[in-house]
Amino acid sequence: MVKIVIVGCGINGLSSAIRIQDEFPAAEITIISDKFTPETTSDGAAGIWGPYLLGTTPANDVYRWSKETHNFLRDTWKSPEGGLMGVSMLPCFRVSSDDDFAVPDWSDVVYGFRSLTQQELQKLGKPSLKKGYGFVTFTCEGRKLLPYLLNKFKMRGGQILKAKVQDLHTLGKAYDIVVNCTGLAARDLVPDETVQPKRGQIIRVNSPDIKWAILNDDDDGNYIIPNQDSVVLGGTHQEGDWNCTTYQEDTTFIKTGCAAIIPSVQDAPLIREWVGLRPGRPSVRLDMEVIQHPGEKPWFLCSNYGHGGSGLTLFWGCAKDTADLVKTATQMYMQSKL
Repeated sequence: MVKIVIVGCGINGLSSAIRIQDEFPAAEITIISDKFTPETTSDGAAGIWGPYLLGTTPANDVYRWSKETHNFLRDTWKSPEGGLMGVSMLPCFRVSSDDDFAVPDWSDVVYGFRSLTQQELQKLGKPSLKKGYGFVTFTCEGRKLLPYLLNKFKMRGGQILKAKVQDLHTLGKAYDIVVNCTGLAARDLVPDETVQPKRGQIIRVNSPDIKWAILNDDDDGNYIIPNQDSVVLGGTHQEGDWNCTTYQEDTTFIKTGCAAIIPSVQDAPLIREWVGLRPGRPSVRLDMEVIQHPGEKPWFLCSNYGHGGSGLTLFWGCAKDTADLVKTATQMYMQSKL
């Protein structure tokens, strides 16, 4: 049977592993990563569904992947385990000071999408706001979903190995199909110099009275996103910044901006500050290639990385396409053995 390895165990690596298991329940599947939950970027993210920081990724791909993920979150939310998996439903506002803030392609995916009135915009913290939209969406908390999926993967017979992969080609000698879901690490591993960090700093506070989310899409915009046990105040998206410690100026920016929207967050008890590096890329990479060097066996490399600020918005859709690529690679592998 074909041997498959997934490199990386954030939300995209782990969901790809699950969907590959769905297609090949008897296959030997291994995840190798130097970080597992709760150490991944996915664990710290607020996890609200909504495409964000995706560069020039084709709109039809964004729509398809995000809708597939939205459907997964809807079905999970309705299930008895939805809350334990970190999936919640909540109202959300996305606003902007830009006159050209267009209705998004995914407006028919969410529930109750509508334009905000000028009276509503005036209550949302910045006099410069010109357009905004309201809808109902989901939050998907990686710190709860990832442990659930990892346990599911292992219960199905999946193997895990904690190690830092230095060379994909070395893996190709031991496995037939390698799935690269390394996110930011793909910059050095592939190597892919188009991958850049988009640094995000957030503050988590205890404010259980906040039941709705707001995201300001301006470059200097803030956001407030309730999770089940905390409220996330943000944030930043500093491209090319590798610093994983907090900046005091960012803390001040976040507190001041969020308090202008909901004054009570200024005095909300602090839970923690956190910095995560989003895996930025001009567009998501999701493809397959056949690798063969003279005198060596051919192997297949599937890539699924570069999701920017949308890892928890696209993961289930991207995982489906990744599993489809693995299916194609498996068919090609079996034909080569005939």
